[in-house]
Amino acid sequence: MAKPKPSGLDVYARPYIPQALKSVNHLAAHSVHSQLVRWIDFGQYTHSFAGSRFLPADASQPSTQADQSDLADRLAKQLGLRRYYSHFSDALVQEVQHLQHECEEHALYKVTLFQAPSDPRPAMFWLHVPGLREMSLRVERGDTVHLRQIHFGLRGEILEAPLLTYRQDRPVLLSPYINLQYHSVIWGIDRLKERLTVRVDGLQPTSMVFNASFTIQGARLGALYKAVADVEHLLTTNQATRWMTSMLFPDSSSGVMQTTLNKGTIDWEPHDSELNYEQIRAIDNVLNRSYGTLPYMISGPPGTGKTKTLVELALQIISATPDAHLLVCAPSDPAADTITSRLRQHMTPKQLLRLNSPSRSFPEVPQSILPFCHVDDDMFSLPPFPQMMAHRIVVTSCRDAEILVRARLRNADLFSLEFGFQSAMHPEKTTAYPSLHWTGLLMDEAAQAIEPEACLAMTVVAPPEECMAPEQAPPIFVMAGDQNQLGPGTASKGTALQTSLFERLLSRSVYSEHPLARSKLSGGVMRPLTQKMLPILRPPFANLIRNYRSHPAILATPSALFYNDTLEPEATNTDSLLSWPGWKGEKWPVLFATNTGLDEIEQDEGGWYNNTEARMACDYAQSFLEAGLLKAREICIISPFRSQVNLLRNLARNKRNKIAMGEVGIGPLEAFQGLESRLVIFCTTRTRDRFLEQDAARGLGVINEPRRYNVAMTRAKEGLVVIGNPAVLAQDSCWTAFLSFCQRNGLWDHGDGSWTPLGGEHGRAGRLEKQMLHAKGAVDRHANGLRNGGRALGLPDDDEHVLWQSGVDVESALREVDDAEAGGDEEAEGAHEADEDGD
Repeated sequence: MAKPKPSGLDVYARPYIPQALKSVNHLAAHSVHSQLVRWIDFGQYTHSFAGSRFLPADASQPSTQADQSDLADRLAKQLGLRRYYSHFSDALVQEVQHLQHECEEHALYKVTLFQAPSDPRPAMFWLHVPGLREMSLRVERGDTVHLRQIHFGLRGEILEAPLLTYRQDRPVLLSPYINLQYHSVIWGIDRLKERLTVRVDGLQPTSMVFNASFTIQGARLGALYKAVADVEHLLTTNQATRWMTSMLFPDSSSGVMQTTLNKGTIDWEPHDSELNYEQIRAIDNVLNRSYGTLPYMISGPPGTGKTKTLVELALQIISATPDAHLLVCAPSDPAADTITSRLRQHMTPKQLLRLNSPSRSFPEVPQSILPFCHVDDDMFSLPPFPQMMAHRIVVTSCRDAEILVRARLRNADLFSLEFGFQSAMHPEKTTAYPSLHWTGLLMDEAAQAIEPEACLAMTVVAPPEECMAPEQAPPIFVMAGDQNQLGPGTASKGTALQTSLFERLLSRSVYSEHPLARSKLSGGVMRPLTQKMLPILRPPFANLIRNYRSHPAILATPSALFYNDTLEPEATNTDSLLSWPGWKGEKWPVLFATNTGLDEIEQDEGGWYNNTEARMACDYAQSFLEAGLLKAREICIISPFRSQVNLLRNLARNKRNKIAMGEVGIGPLEAFQGLESRLVIFCTTRTRDRFLEQDAARGLGVINEPRRYNVAMTRAKEGLVVIGNPAVLAQDSCWTAFLSFCQRNGLWDHGDGSWTPLGGEHGRAGRLEKQMLHAKGAVDRHANGLRNGGRALGLPDDDEHVLWQSGVDVESALREVDDAEAGGDEEAEGAHEADEDGD
């Protein structure tokens, strides 16, 4: 059958808006401003501890309105020490353009504003915003929303100007209004109900119907411009430490050569008794600072314990060094909350601070960590200076590190303050250089932060341009993440902002070309360090390989596609759903269900949905619930399209369902990164290839989106059901690998399983798949041996060969590891332990 020609129809075009409605927003108008939310007075805060003498004036923030001439030519030039600001400021210009377009896309027309009932604050109103729940609109408390009143004539027509008539030759004003633009302010956000609480001062209620347009966050963007400008200044300044250069452009000259194998013991007591070898080795390397002065990178695939490793590292650092103070960051507030929740089990509110922006509302913060936050009346704020300096660990989001910058709590500012004060107190003495306050920066989920956000946090801990105390070690910088999952969430596509600092650094030769890096040469087994390999640059990275989340069948394809077949399944109790009668073929807890029902598009919202798929997903969920294998809250249903999410929620909440499904987690793909569930039902939704190009242009769907695919396929712990059209999915190499895995092993439903990939080849089995086949083959051989008195398996030659070859592959890999370890032990004369993860 001939492939359909691409359609010229833009299925993502905005719904038609009458020109009369649009024109209201462009009329000349008088601006009416509303009271802003309370904010931190940074000048007053800094004056409270520094006065005005010893801190130089802070540079003003660069404007977000940068020169856009020859922008494409500048973006094409390579990033370098002296092009750092121009490179990222140009990318930020593009981001501003796309953010403005995003605000236009989310503009609301002819919507009703409701008086907020029972709200004691004056002039508070509710505005319903579709898509707010999925965070498709970037707004926060304190942002401005422009409101234009819509006035109607006697016949319901929209009035664009005061309407006059004449009675007894005298003009009479029929619509006594003037054009006003209300600069309302967001005072509250309820994402669950998709509702904003806005303050609208001076509202004249001649009409409660409005056009609403959103604005970009200029102050936030200005902080990013300033951060990259500050970084370029540090990169090009002749400072003794060159810390920023070695952190952003590391090479082998910043590393340390290793001449002996690592010791097999540690001299610290773990807080977490369940740490594995790779995690312990990573923590020990950072504690001993044995790898040099460059970022230490912890590469952690899904479920391998990246956050656990960082939390243990933070606790060990402050235990080992009494004057250590750490800044711990994550790209999002929920990720920072998770770190705080784990640290609070070992620390008191005097030791640990969760620093929140005043823009954050109280319902967003988990109750368990509120005691670790500082609240000033009705907003989150900074604690007083003495209390602030006493905290051993401060946790915040990367963007909210701006609070520390604006409060002049950076290492450089605190150094200038203390050094200036000491010099003024004792001008006749040679004053010793003060010690640095911030001794390290730890960043979790680092692959999701744009580089300018990482720069905000780095400028906080960066040492001053002056010489540090000789005995003072430079601050450490440790990042943990996974560049194979969702990257930074940007409005612009194809710019430098889409490559995180974590991903950019891992591509540098000091990491990517290291003999012990996770690479295709590993062949599925992480090579150990042996005596023959010495001397070698001590690896400034750790590869976490043990997955504590998922059944091996769920991990098999992602491990082969994204992690060079290196994942080791370590999760326990992952077989609890195997008794479900719907599993096929090998009876592994993975199922692909064929759906060819047409995908459809909502006319008013422009989102895709699929009725057949939604019913199938709910039927599968019902089937598991009827079997009594799990509870509704242990199931999640995911779709990459918001309209399909809404349809699934409506179906799941239907009271006519046999079993209540109200607690089933249903949401878009982005909402589930970092989360897990016992059973995941993934709805691919797209069953026609006609609009794949438009999907790709907008970064939607999961076809030809490898990172989104990887996130979707690694959320499940004990069961994974995928619904889709194989003919469409197979246009993506990642999906072809998964479909081949399911086809080879009979994990197929709702079809005869006759799909054949291009060329007729079903692909090669990865290491985990071979191991599972080998284990099953051993069981089958034993069972058949008992039945047949030791005769052959009685399988066709091809099947016998598959089982035999899988066993050979596994045994060969294990033998290589044993031989390498034995060789290393012999050459080290039994004095050292082989290093399994290359550290």
